[in-house]
Amino acid sequence: MIKMSSRVGQMFAVPAVLAVTAGVVTSTPSPARAAPNGWELAAMSVPAANKISKGEGITVAVIDTGIRTDHRALRGRATEGTDFLAETDQNESWYGRHGTSMASSVLDVAPAAGVLGLRAIRDDEDPDFQTWLEQMESYGENPEKEKREGLAVERAIRAATDQGAKVISMSLGSETSSGSYIHREAEAIAYALSKGVVVVAGAGNWGDEQNELAYPAAYPGVIAIGAATPQGTRAKFSQVHSHVDVVTPGVEIYSANIDGGREKVQGTSSATALAAGVAALIVSKYPDLSPRQVEQLLQRTASTHRKGHNPQTGYGMVDAEAALKAAAGLKPGNAVLPVGKQGAGGHFGPGDDGTPQRIGQPWDTAYLVISGIGGGLGLLGLLVGLILFLAGRRAAARSRPPALTPG
Repeated sequence: MIKMSSRVGQMFAVPAVLAVTAGVVTSTPSPARAAPNGWELAAMSVPAANKISKGEGITVAVIDTGIRTDHRALRGRATEGTDFLAETDQNESWYGRHGTSMASSVLDVAPAAGVLGLRAIRDDEDPDFQTWLEQMESYGENPEKEKREGLAVERAIRAATDQGAKVISMSLGSETSSGSYIHREAEAIAYALSKGVVVVAGAGNWGDEQNELAYPAAYPGVIAIGAATPQGTRAKFSQVHSHVDVVTPGVEIYSANIDGGREKVQGTSSATALAAGVAALIVSKYPDLSPRQVEQLLQRTASTHRKGHNPQTGYGMVDAEAALKAAAGLKPGNAVLPVGKQGAGGHFGPGDDGTPQRIGQPWDTAYLVISGIGGGLGLLGLLVGLILFLAGRRAAARSRPPALTPG
């Protein structure tokens, strides 16, 4: 399973620190009825879409763990850019496992595009890889490294924009229950959007656990991607939130491994890379469309868009051919995000990402039970405290000498 990267941000007190890591890519378990290799392309109508566009002239920046440019799935179409972790471990056997897998999925959809690999997170096998809890426990031991890694994603976004990328793909996300909103990253994304760069990120892989809020997917203007099964339903791990825009295949994805071959993997990481490839097809054919228009095309041509938005799968499965055909009738739009009346968008940042702000969802029964127990214990504690307080006052009153009366 491809796990979304884990991130933990030390906000407010030390806003400069944001530790970021990436999950390992492993083969998916063999189901009773396995999907054929490459099913993901047919599910998104990519073969038909490639008759219209193959992503010519477009660079997709894959901000990840680095890439293996000599892999046959990437050879001649990928460039290794800056390592924002400032490491010298590119020759290690584990290097670029996650990033190489993502880059191959981008190129499977947009075979004439190019990939720019920018390292900003770590593979699980990296000796310096830490879980968010380990990052918290070791915080302060190496301030210079912590600051460098905390700024890596933001710097990579800006570098990708300045180096001419037209699509940014980020298969990474926070794993803490409160998410990791970092204002500098939101500003970097706003900068990319203002330059006409489409930004894509994964919704996260904890939908069957705590369903935490994941950044950068939750930043305004980012196209948030969920993962779907071969049956078109939400993959059980894909997170459920109102900012999920669409889904793409995220189970049994046939992607590159660092041993030189391919293997089946799963996760919203892969779904993100596939969506970034579709965005590259659109931008290549219609380079004057704004990022918001690309997002709307994906939404309005997705499989269930007529039913409206739902937080599990957004507007449904991406249809690359339909999106390209619909794009033909659009006039170029403004790349700048619209800003709400109060100067802030509906989703945690300086602009509105266009997704519904309020969507009715059933309460999670587990949270209701926990909240009920906690509330009951709290109320019981208050009652006990009140009883003890009143009993104490009565006891004190009994212990006082009787009041003197005027004679």
